[in-house]
Amino acid sequence: MEAARVFSQRSLVVLIALLLGQTTINWIDRQVLSVLAPTIRDEFGLTNAQYAAIINAFLITYMVSYSLAGWVIDRLGVGRGLTLAVTWWSAAGMLTALARGPRSLAFFRALLAVGEGGAWPGFIKAVALWVPVQARSLAVGICNSGSSLGAMIAPPLVVFLTYRYGWRGAFLVTGALGFLWVAAFQLFRYLHPQMRATDRGQATADSSVPKLPWISLLGYRQTWAVFFCRFFADPLWYFYAFWIPEFLARERGLSLAGIGAVAWIPFLVADVGNFTAGYVALRLQRRGWSVHRTRKTLMLVATLGSPIGIAAVFAQSLFWTMALISTAIFFYIIWSVTVHTLPADFFPPRAVASVHGFGGTGSTMGSVISTWVVGQVLDLTHSYVPVFIGIGLAMPVAFLVGSTLAGRVEPVRLKTTG
Repeated sequence: MEAARVFSQRSLVVLIALLLGQTTINWIDRQVLSVLAPTIRDEFGLTNAQYAAIINAFLITYMVSYSLAGWVIDRLGVGRGLTLAVTWWSAAGMLTALARGPRSLAFFRALLAVGEGGAWPGFIKAVALWVPVQARSLAVGICNSGSSLGAMIAPPLVVFLTYRYGWRGAFLVTGALGFLWVAAFQLFRYLHPQMRATDRGQATADSSVPKLPWISLLGYRQTWAVFFCRFFADPLWYFYAFWIPEFLARERGLSLAGIGAVAWIPFLVADVGNFTAGYVALRLQRRGWSVHRTRKTLMLVATLGSPIGIAAVFAQSLFWTMALISTAIFFYIIWSVTVHTLPADFFPPRAVASVHGFGGTGSTMGSVISTWVVGQVLDLTHSYVPVFIGIGLAMPVAFLVGSTLAGRVEPVRLKTTG
């Protein structure tokens, strides 16, 4: 029986909706700090470098937890692995309300990152197990849109909660959302016991499947292609996600209410990008395009379009600032959806979460470096111009390196041990 036929079409839609829900909550919890950055920085007296260090406390831990989470989910399965991850990060999000200064704030952000590393490897593995090949890009686009959907919801939600309950209350309420998701997910698992048969990283429950040591995956250039595609390109997303509220406050003079009014717009565009990338990939493959041609074409289109974000720093109006940032994010999302699909294009389901987790380590490693550089450059130059230029040129480098390593996008021949 094909793994994708484990669920009826209706149940598969519900599962994808649940996976979208957990990625959305993941980013809401992640974005609370960036939305509140001007408020918390003023209360704690933080410099740009200190704020960057707090972000990096999250990113460095996330870098490690991403790969570890992929390995754990390949062994525990999607059901138990995601339940553990969401429960952990939700509790950590609520505990952030206890922060009393930069050190405790950094500690709680690191604690959050331990659990958040499981979100993307978990849904990528679920897609590899249960979604038909032609629809994978669409499913990945839908689930991946949780990052932009969460980032879009967070500004108005957090601003509302802060005005009503204070910034500590905002952490408590947003953190509690994950526990509601866990309850819904456990109900779905209870109603679909057949899920357990394919929930250990295999398309069937056949115990004769050869073992695939995690370390052996590092011997494949395709694994490193995923790593470097994300190492060079993902800092663009993290910069827009973590620094745009600060940029709007310091450079465009927006208040907390003003940030809440406009900071969600680029992430609405990102949501459109997620569905666009997935739908276009589905249509191209139905027209007879190969997986290789589809993936490489979309990656090239994204590479050519993303540098337009550089112009945002020179824009004189808020309208054009947001429009250019939104356009850059749209093209980045086309890249992101395509690259997120590559582990399932290259590797069998039992290895997908591990490869995706390693790619996530590349993503956060590149973002840690770029975040540190951004903080240093801003404190030294007091200008966002070199920052926007550097971030805008990152994706062409990612395409050159990643595309060369990937070669043809097709399943690899694995060397396994019995």
